[in-house]
Amino acid sequence: METPNKITFFLFISLFACACSPLKYVGEEEYLLDRARVTSDSHELKRADLKKGIRQKPNTRLLASVRFHLWLYNLSGRDTSRRLNRWLRGIGEAPVIYSPLLAGRSVRQMELALQNEGYYRANVSDTVYFKKRRARVEYRVHAGQRTSIESVSFRSRSRSDANRVAERTGLLDVYYRDTTATTLHPGQPLDIDLLDSERERITEALRAKGYYNFSKNFIQFIADSTRGGEGASLAVRIADNTNDTNLFRRYFVRDIRIDLDYDQLATMNGADTVTSRLNYNGYTIIYRDGLKINPKVIVETIQINKNELYNIQQVLETYSRLQALNLFRLVSIEFKEGEGESPVKPLDCTIRLTPLKRQSYNVSVEGTNTSGNLGIGGNFTYNHRNLFKGGEDFSIGVWGTVKKERLREGAGIFNTREIGAEVKFVTPQFWMPVFWMKNFRRDFAPRTLLSFSYGFEDTPYYTRSIVSARFGYLWRKADKRWRYGLNIADMNYVQMNNVESSFIDSLKNEYIKSAYTDHMILSAVFTATYTDQLLTRKESSYNYFRVNVESSGNLLWAIDKAAGRTRQNVVANDYYYKCLGVRYAQFVKMDAEYRYHWSMSRGNSLVWRFMAGCGYPYGNMKVLPIEEAYYCGGANDLRAWQARTLGPGSFLSANNGRRWYPNSVGDFKLAANVEQRFALFWLLEGAIFVDAGNVWNVHPKEDRAGSRLTSEFYKQVAIGTGAGLRLNANYFLLRFDLGIKVKDPTRAGGDRFVLFNRHGGLRRSVFNIAIGYPF
Repeated sequence: METPNKITFFLFISLFACACSPLKYVGEEEYLLDRARVTSDSHELKRADLKKGIRQKPNTRLLASVRFHLWLYNLSGRDTSRRLNRWLRGIGEAPVIYSPLLAGRSVRQMELALQNEGYYRANVSDTVYFKKRRARVEYRVHAGQRTSIESVSFRSRSRSDANRVAERTGLLDVYYRDTTATTLHPGQPLDIDLLDSERERITEALRAKGYYNFSKNFIQFIADSTRGGEGASLAVRIADNTNDTNLFRRYFVRDIRIDLDYDQLATMNGADTVTSRLNYNGYTIIYRDGLKINPKVIVETIQINKNELYNIQQVLETYSRLQALNLFRLVSIEFKEGEGESPVKPLDCTIRLTPLKRQSYNVSVEGTNTSGNLGIGGNFTYNHRNLFKGGEDFSIGVWGTVKKERLREGAGIFNTREIGAEVKFVTPQFWMPVFWMKNFRRDFAPRTLLSFSYGFEDTPYYTRSIVSARFGYLWRKADKRWRYGLNIADMNYVQMNNVESSFIDSLKNEYIKSAYTDHMILSAVFTATYTDQLLTRKESSYNYFRVNVESSGNLLWAIDKAAGRTRQNVVANDYYYKCLGVRYAQFVKMDAEYRYHWSMSRGNSLVWRFMAGCGYPYGNMKVLPIEEAYYCGGANDLRAWQARTLGPGSFLSANNGRRWYPNSVGDFKLAANVEQRFALFWLLEGAIFVDAGNVWNVHPKEDRAGSRLTSEFYKQVAIGTGAGLRLNANYFLLRFDLGIKVKDPTRAGGDRFVLFNRHGGLRRSVFNIAIGYPF
């Protein structure tokens, strides 16, 4: 007789097997669309682009194999009145039933897409294979010869009234002069995207020269391929079928009005409000209930110029600059055509600005759990967006954290407390009194940053105070892809108090000891960041690149040398200067990071990241300060190791076989990550990842075995893998990642692959909780 436990087990297996069957809700005369495959006889065509034309795609597969969403749907019962069944169907995905109609539409759509790319003789056919109530569709693409451009002509033979107006207003002259910048050349494919790009370029060029009403719809392309061959003669024309002569006229900006307190709701309701006006440098300023912002800030931000030809680029840049001030909830720019019979007609510009609340505050609490080390922290931030009526962003933040960490395995848990405060001031004014910087201010929208902070850390072994100050600039290019930062002065003053002598004596290496001695860092830092991510298209692929260059201590060293000051000698053969009573660091440092986010399909993406960095200490301090040194591990790096517990190289920091406080840092770092992210259901997302990297030291005085960077560094690269679960609420993402060691460089040469032994795998896994994506 079967026991109850066995009966329950077999019932569970039966239910699971039933749900696993993808045909549960597929009718007897229906076929589940199992696969949709595209083949092509042309190596120039990308299958991923061709698949965009498929109008019926199979159920979503996770990791290209598991139909997880269909499995969730099949878990539901047939009684849709039950809440559980409705919920499972809502988060799942119904089976995709093969449709001959949609397959035919897919064929036509792919042929149309191929024609748009210049394959005008392309042919697409579909073949369906049926087996066990499943259908597999194969689309075969015969591309044929691609039609190319033989010649390009911009001159029109037409003498219509519209063309005469365009000629009389100067539009044709501007158009002909601009043809030297064309992107169309003989030999290029007759591609619709290429033609649209040229249409956009011409339209933008004309609208930047005063042609306010000109539209890209007035540009026509005529292709002639009647002479045979695989080429076509291309003619680019200005449309001559319009009767509105104002479409080809030039306009100039006659007047600019700026409404600083525009209330859209009050305007829609017809409410009467008392307004005041003033004239500032020729601009009419409209405000209500007192002037809340200095007009100079707004006028310097506006790129549109009075008594100059209308320029669409200036309009778009004005939008961008005003939004970047972070002072307005709504920015609206409108133009009204003025009366006049002159060849160049007037435009009156009205800029309407709806201000944000000037003052706000934010309170947040967060918890951390990294490999059993628990912590809780909170912060309070007060923000004033217009402190001195000059568009200044002023903020005060206070934070505190309480942690429970294990200093070493087998030791008791101790509490660590951290508190701190920061004052930050960002102004749209560029505090650099150099006369030739005027154009730079106008073209790059620079800002000035000033901040002060204080942090205090209390542990059973020491207390540490860190005072920081920073002064620098932020600016960006007009296309907003490149952003730059230059901190002229970036200071950190670190003071150690109540340090236990036994604790310092236990630290055998200068790289670790430097973390627990008084020191100062005075650096100049330059940062450049590039991204082509489009926030309006979340499913698009994009690149990200960042480079950081830092130099520290050289100015102080030069001053000390010039003043003839005497170096201190506390330790034998270790001479150094002091500033403000402590030793200051001297080093150069550079690191770079590249990421690529590939959007494979809806809710499915693959992200690569590569990072390399090197710092070289010299002169006044022979090691990098712990704040500037590189480390591996943690929730955003190699997730199979805790932060600062890996490296440098194959070195194992130990005491009687047990690790001490995690301070494994180095001068040189390499790291690479690959992570696939996929949507599950509701707000949940899944991920699998592989991380690799390590840190090494490059200074010749490094004497720890295996920690120096050598030609065999690749043998010391650590590898970890794992899986994660994310709760994505759009404005907030909570991440859980389980990292598993695959290769541990601290093990002996033949014992470094630890995935399946007691030194790695799930036994030595690290559980990470964090906010946001790791990269």
